[in-house]
Amino acid sequence: MGRIIASEQPSAGQNTYLSQLIEQGVLTTADLTDADLGEQAKVDGARTASALGKIARMLEPGTDGSDALRTLAARGIIGSVEYWKKNAVAGRTCDGPKIAIIIERASSRIPTPPPASAKAVPLKPTSFADLRDSYDIVIAGAGTGGCGAAVQAARMGRSVLLIEETDWVGGQMNAAAVTSMDEGLAITRERGLYRELCGLIKSYYDPLGINSETAYQHRHPCVEPRVGQQLLLKMLSDARGAAGRLDLVLRSKVTRTIKTGQTIEGVEVSDGANSRSIRSRILIDATEWGDVIPLTGARYRSGMTTSDSLDGTKAIQDLTWTAVVKQYPAGVPEALRLTSPPPGYATLGKLFQKALTAGKADDFNPPIKGNPWHWNWFIGYRGMPDSSRAPQGRIITRTHLNFSNDFHASVADLEDPAHRRLTLDGAVAKTLCLAYHMQTALGKADWAVADDEGYDTPYNRAQMDALIARHPEFAPFKASLYHFPVMAYARESRRIIGLHTLTAREIERKPGQPIQFPHTVALGDYAVDLHGSMKPELLEKGLDRAEDIPHKFGERGLGPFAIPFESFVPETIDGFLPAEKNFSQSRMANGATRLQPHTLNMGQAVGAIAALSVAHGIQPRALDPTLVQRVLIDAGCTLAIKPSKTRWGTPEWKAYQLSQLGK
Repeated sequence: MGRIIASEQPSAGQNTYLSQLIEQGVLTTADLTDADLGEQAKVDGARTASALGKIARMLEPGTDGSDALRTLAARGIIGSVEYWKKNAVAGRTCDGPKIAIIIERASSRIPTPPPASAKAVPLKPTSFADLRDSYDIVIAGAGTGGCGAAVQAARMGRSVLLIEETDWVGGQMNAAAVTSMDEGLAITRERGLYRELCGLIKSYYDPLGINSETAYQHRHPCVEPRVGQQLLLKMLSDARGAAGRLDLVLRSKVTRTIKTGQTIEGVEVSDGANSRSIRSRILIDATEWGDVIPLTGARYRSGMTTSDSLDGTKAIQDLTWTAVVKQYPAGVPEALRLTSPPPGYATLGKLFQKALTAGKADDFNPPIKGNPWHWNWFIGYRGMPDSSRAPQGRIITRTHLNFSNDFHASVADLEDPAHRRLTLDGAVAKTLCLAYHMQTALGKADWAVADDEGYDTPYNRAQMDALIARHPEFAPFKASLYHFPVMAYARESRRIIGLHTLTAREIERKPGQPIQFPHTVALGDYAVDLHGSMKPELLEKGLDRAEDIPHKFGERGLGPFAIPFESFVPETIDGFLPAEKNFSQSRMANGATRLQPHTLNMGQAVGAIAALSVAHGIQPRALDPTLVQRVLIDAGCTLAIKPSKTRWGTPEWKAYQLSQLGK
């Protein structure tokens, strides 16, 4: 759906959410008025049905009246169709407060208009030999956190070097293929760089007639990894600008830090064949595992242990090596047919049988609790748009495998490269077995690993060839492995010990209330979700409590929570900041902050902290956090937990953000 053109102006004092729908031409004042949303209001059923139909068509163009309620339920706008089926009809009335909830939810799904960066040409990497001798800011890791930091800092006029170990940009979102956006609530889409990314996703798929809101049964935005990478490169290119303030180098890594006393002043960078020293004012670790932290001398947490007393046997969150799969309408290429069971399938196949079933072709309903997931629910869980073919309506034809293939990980995987490598080999093998199960036991012989995502790169070939050298039994599956993502989805990394450690109690949304820190610089939304780690014995002593553990997803709430400036500042090390899953937080808090929308905007906050520190010639710990907040609010970052009734981005909205922070 293209951007909707405003058809009329709202009346003064109108409900903000309703006025947004009116300005975008979804509704008119003849459909609903502010009075219709009042506490005691009763609205004519036929008029309500008409409004619901228009909202449904905003979400799915072409939806007719008979399908409107199904569409609204499928997209999470209404919880059940029964009330509306009974009351949104001629001769009956609907409660105004119930309609108001729908209006609020629908307004959060209004398409974000294309940002200026949509016109940018994707950034080309800089060769290792052409890197400068010094940059204001050096960032290790071009995942969402690293990209967020680089974009914000470069837009503030600072020179930035972004270093990526692989040959892919986007970290867990693109390189690991977790492109289903894990939003706590759809209001996340109004914030900072994530808002810009949502606008870029829409601007790519709308001209193709493809709805990009495909993930989680057509409720969350999603993007094909190759497209997601190009969109991040557009953002980086736009930030680089004509002055060339941002360089990106691939297949390189930080191997050592240059340090005077407790201050990081530069790094040694290697591309595997050559090394060079590069000076920096601020070094940022935005790697997926927090691999630069130990090089700085900063104290950190690793699982439930600390760098003072590491214990490699302790668990961290399960990781997943996903795989993008798609339907091949003309038949799966012969090389991608998995004709024999991969090693380990004899055991894993039994686990998959308990978790997954083919189901009925026309069944799109949630599986009955306790039953296996059926095929349509399985592929709709991480459903992707598919730009390789004409739109298929609600039918998903491309997804990624990220269910039933989590793999146990431990502190040893953070600290010991050899141990990590063997664990990752096991994760790859498990997903290969799941792909085989898909083609055989589930009968989806027309599905296989997607061969058009661009993962068949020199870096990926080298690592998969090395895997096969370690485990020759995987040689028959080489063609599929070359098209696997280039990295694992690592949910937990090392975490610095900072001036403040964010805990689960501080972000709890049910039954408690999250803390609105005076120095809030980012918001999260997701539920506390620790894969394979919801056990009291794995909690960090003095941080989280057994009673903080949720017993089911979302039990302790969804929605906005605050992350303070002090969680990004190390205890004693200067010239250094974290910008990924590695900031100062407890393990349980990490279960809610580790998602792509949050890491992108947390990275944006760190980019602002770094840029201001350089501009003022001081260390981050000496920086006035209110300066950071004002920069971020001007950049469209929401920092107030309590929703504003004023329009996003307006002077009134900015003033509200500051008022909620006590400014």
